[in-house]
Amino acid sequence: MTNTKSWISAIAAAAFAMTTHTTLAATVQGKSAMEISQLMYTGWNVGNSLDAFKQGYTGVNTELAWGNAKITKSMIDNVKNSGFRTLRIPVSWGQHTSNNGQYQFKIDDAWLKRVKEVVDYGIDNDMFVILNIHHDNGDQWNHPYFWPTNNNKNQSIKYVTDIWSQLAEYFKEYDQKLIFETLNEPRLIGDQNEWWFYPTDNPSQQQVVEAMGVINAMNQAAVDAIRNNGHANNRDRMILIPGYDASPEGAVTNKFQMPNDPSQNRIGIEIHAYRPTELCLSGNRTYFQESDKQTIRDVLRPCYDKFVTRNIPVVIDETSISDKGQGDETRKQWFDAFYGIAKEYKMPCVLWDNGTTWATYQQGLKEGWSNPNENGECHGFMNRTTGQWNQPQMVQKIMEVMGEPPVLTGVEDMYGSSTHVELALYPDEIRILKDGAMTDANSIMLFNLHGMKVASAEKVGALSIASLPAGLYLVVVESNEGLFKEKISIR
Repeated sequence: MTNTKSWISAIAAAAFAMTTHTTLAATVQGKSAMEISQLMYTGWNVGNSLDAFKQGYTGVNTELAWGNAKITKSMIDNVKNSGFRTLRIPVSWGQHTSNNGQYQFKIDDAWLKRVKEVVDYGIDNDMFVILNIHHDNGDQWNHPYFWPTNNNKNQSIKYVTDIWSQLAEYFKEYDQKLIFETLNEPRLIGDQNEWWFYPTDNPSQQQVVEAMGVINAMNQAAVDAIRNNGHANNRDRMILIPGYDASPEGAVTNKFQMPNDPSQNRIGIEIHAYRPTELCLSGNRTYFQESDKQTIRDVLRPCYDKFVTRNIPVVIDETSISDKGQGDETRKQWFDAFYGIAKEYKMPCVLWDNGTTWATYQQGLKEGWSNPNENGECHGFMNRTTGQWNQPQMVQKIMEVMGEPPVLTGVEDMYGSSTHVELALYPDEIRILKDGAMTDANSIMLFNLHGMKVASAEKVGALSIASLPAGLYLVVVESNEGLFKEKISIR
């Protein structure tokens, strides 16, 4: 049965209609990395916050160093309610470490506690959460934590081993919803080949080849540290690894090596793809052209061919198009193309958000604190102060392109089913029937496909759905004779 509501975009409506919710946090265990990647759906980065650093900022206050407000639970609630199923949390660790004898790089307890708070904002919303090492690459920032050269190889491996050994222990009770990402964009910062090399198959730049070898060793060290923790969750945990500079080319080059992993099918590839670069990042191009679709395919297809076809997932955990004042249409065209092609290639995308908008960038130019050459860094989709979207139309576009999310990550499996009752769907309510007559149930619960309980009632025979947006839902009925569940479509 269907009701008579007019059809609207289920995801777009749900994104802005729900203001309160109860989360059903389903346990995720025993899934392959590929299975997890297909449940991640699409995600959002809380960038330039826990990864920030600046002279004069210490301890947990470094979260504020790059001008963004403190991350709050309500902010992440809004992210989940808007349709995102994955949260990536970039974190810089080095500045929060000291030598305590056991670890050369012992993480401060206060910093670990704050990171855990933010991780739990996502986990409590039944989201997948990606936690990484971010911005600890490079001594030109007085951050000599890792540097992919042979001269610095031993310390680089020591740093990665210390950090991941501690994180594996600290988060060992977390199931597969918590994903570890070994490194962010490891590269030769300041080198003329920092962001590119040639040819892809066999780079001719010796310093890049050397860096690739050290990055392979750091990825292996991270995997070893996580698996050697010994806890079942860490043996089961999905780990994402990058190639040189986390570029697609850095992953498909012959110099990239997959780590040896005692856990089978638990490693995925992470890439960053702001492509075409002249449209999405640096450069003054502000229009989308039809040939951009082929450019995107040319970037993503080699990763699909090398990894996804072999059941190794590829996660695009940073992507975006900078707001250069070009208006909505160009950016919507890009989202249509990039997210659509990535979806076709089974690569979940995680939107990069650094909190900087075109308006704040322009204000910075007037006041002298914006870099005139950084108009490609305006990726401020959320207002971090209010926790509301600066550009809800872009979020809606992402959800329109993605369509319905995959099945619930375990909600259905948490309930058995009986055949003692049946559902009748009316325009404004769901009725519980037994032998054709309406009957009271102990409880009626309605979940959306993001795992949110959006409506419930106890000791009644009907549940109102008058205020709910169109879409697919799971009804769970508890009666004296057992449990009943059924998917319904509200139109």
